[in-house]
Amino acid sequence: MDSPWVHIVNTGQYLQTVRSIQHLDPDVILSTHLPPAIGLTTQLLDTLAQAPGADPFTGPDQQALEQMLAAFQTAAPA
Repeated sequence: MDSPWVHIVNTGQYLQTVRSIQHLDPDVILSTHLPPAIGLTTQLLDTLAQAPGADPFTGPDQQALEQMLAAFQTAAPA
């Protein structure tokens, strides 16, 4: 998970919120960043429930980021 806040929340309260959504049993979950998730409620909520226990995301440092960007530029068609 790339949401650093999930590792510092009160896990009990967090899971209670996840369960409250589960009790609604929605057919569709809408997101501002992803397409509609139809029939995926259980899978999505299971993933959310595991998030606080996942290893924290560690992004690339500046040097690694610059190397990735350079690789993108050389791979781009002319």
